[in-house]
Amino acid sequence: MREIRERQPWNPDVLTLLWEIKRMRSLLLRLDQVSCDLRRPTGLMGDIYDELMQQIAVEPCVVERKEWTAEILEAPYKLRKGMGPR
Repeated sequence: MREIRERQPWNPDVLTLLWEIKRMRSLLLRLDQVSCDLRRPTGLMGDIYDELMQQIAVEPCVVERKEWTAEILEAPYKLRKGMGPR
């Protein structure tokens, strides 16, 4: 998104669209964060809920964040001096 903004910094429509994309990405990430605490409704709403959770799980911004988190939490390749294996 930064590259798009840098290519057209004078275009207010591009900036507006980029802000909207950022807002929607943020909304999806927050929904993914709280989804484990949400209870599945019964009836027809349960099916809608299931479909929503499946779609959120494969959103690119959610997948990226989960990959970044996994990379950060991985053990270091080379142990530092005096540091034993976990």
